[in-house]
Amino acid sequence: LHFRSFLVSFLVDARGGTMKGCRHSGIRIIIPPRRATMPIRVTCRLVKPSKVANPPALMEGEALATRIIEMGPVGASFLGPVLIDVPHFASVTGKDREIIILRSENGETWKEHDNSHENDDTLFNTPHDTQMSALYTGRITRIITTEFPQYFAIITRIKQEVHVIGADGAILMSSVANNVQAVFPPGALTKKIKVGLQAHVIPAELTAKLLGNCVAVSPVITIEPRRRKFHKPITLTIPVPQAANKGMINQYQSGETPTLRLLCSIAGGTSEAQWEDVTGSTPLAFSSDKVSFTTTVSARFWLMDCRNISEVPKMATELYKESLFVPFITNFIIYTKRMDLLEATLRILCMTDGKETMHTLERQEEFLEIVKSRDVEALDGKDLYIEFSGNLVPVTKSGQQLKFTFRAFRQNRLSFHVKVRDPLLDPVARMMFMRDPKVAKGEPAQQPICVLNIVLPDTVSKSESTSKLKELDSNLISKMDMYKSTYMRDYGEKRDIPKPTSPKDKLITDLLLKEQTERNAVLNIVIDNPMGY
Repeated sequence: LHFRSFLVSFLVDARGGTMKGCRHSGIRIIIPPRRATMPIRVTCRLVKPSKVANPPALMEGEALATRIIEMGPVGASFLGPVLIDVPHFASVTGKDREIIILRSENGETWKEHDNSHENDDTLFNTPHDTQMSALYTGRITRIITTEFPQYFAIITRIKQEVHVIGADGAILMSSVANNVQAVFPPGALTKKIKVGLQAHVIPAELTAKLLGNCVAVSPVITIEPRRRKFHKPITLTIPVPQAANKGMINQYQSGETPTLRLLCSIAGGTSEAQWEDVTGSTPLAFSSDKVSFTTTVSARFWLMDCRNISEVPKMATELYKESLFVPFITNFIIYTKRMDLLEATLRILCMTDGKETMHTLERQEEFLEIVKSRDVEALDGKDLYIEFSGNLVPVTKSGQQLKFTFRAFRQNRLSFHVKVRDPLLDPVARMMFMRDPKVAKGEPAQQPICVLNIVLPDTVSKSESTSKLKELDSNLISKMDMYKSTYMRDYGEKRDIPKPTSPKDKLITDLLLKEQTERNAVLNIVIDNPMGY
């Protein structure tokens, strides 16, 4: 396919067209022939959520995978499906997360987009653009639609198994975690609705890091939509908690499990989870390495094995919040400006949707790009810590470690000075990005998420501050001279003509005198100090 580029809009008729956005959006639109009923000017652009009156409401663990896509003309219909390929920046490489598409017809309400292609295999199997696929490896969402809404939104969320269940009942099984299922008996639902089963796996390493090695948890199981009451109890099955510490072995088959607690949160929608211990009111049935129980309300459920029973809800809240940070794909770009042979300024720029060209701010400040990282996974809202090794030493306060907070779709910058440790050696170093602060000596070393080799350029940036100040001084002096000569000429021409002074003329005279006083003051300062400091 041969793609033509467009900025914001393009014109399409019955001949169709294949268009690709040229403003770094990477969006491409394919409208096959005989799909447009009349000439249509199609508009497509990415907008920030803050520019949308009612952006989609996001639940815990959800985030926008790219900016909101604004389409036009709103409500435009085609005689068959058209294709829109949109690159995104969410990390969904594993099986824990997925991408869904929301649409808003009027900019007020949102619903999930039905991406079925209605037996149009030719359009659905259209190959991805090779250049686009190489740039956004595995991160291209394909939207197929016959009618344009006002907005599309691409959302990353924890994976759900969604099925339509009616009065006949059904069994939902998770593809993320083993031994997770929900059994809906006949009569539990009276009409057909979409029901989702979500299994959120909490890494054992995260549990050990926050709560210690004596606490174990199961996956968090959620039945969507939440806060719905069933006509008959449904049966949920959850695997028993698995601890990171192999020495923590509990026998659950005996029926006496005082340390195993069942937690429940019935908060719905975008509300934060409120965990309560419902072990005493919910009988648990043990079978091999899984636990089953019944419920008449859709909610979140969680098993935690902890000896400190009174602190279970508090620990669950802390651990659950820490597990909800959304992963994104980003890049680190390192800029430098070397002031002299022994000192330089480094600037880290971290962006999700970074452009290939040099950024305007760094270009204006005459920084040089020295290295760019590969694609790296970072958690939105979490701190990233920086460590150095080699012949460059960052200039920081004693005991302080360089760090910055990663925010998706924002320009995350960190500038700092470095000094050359040994002038007889090359000015090179290794910069390591860590998820956690620097560990003490003797403790196991962390695994960096990215390692970059830093080599300072040979060219030393000339300091232009003095020349700019001198230029400013000369411009200021010339302007003051012009103002002074103009004022004196006008004053000399009119001083011999007696004229009664009106209140308006007196006001103008006072203002001119005030301006002259200020100019003389600035002029005296500049002349007394030729360096401009």
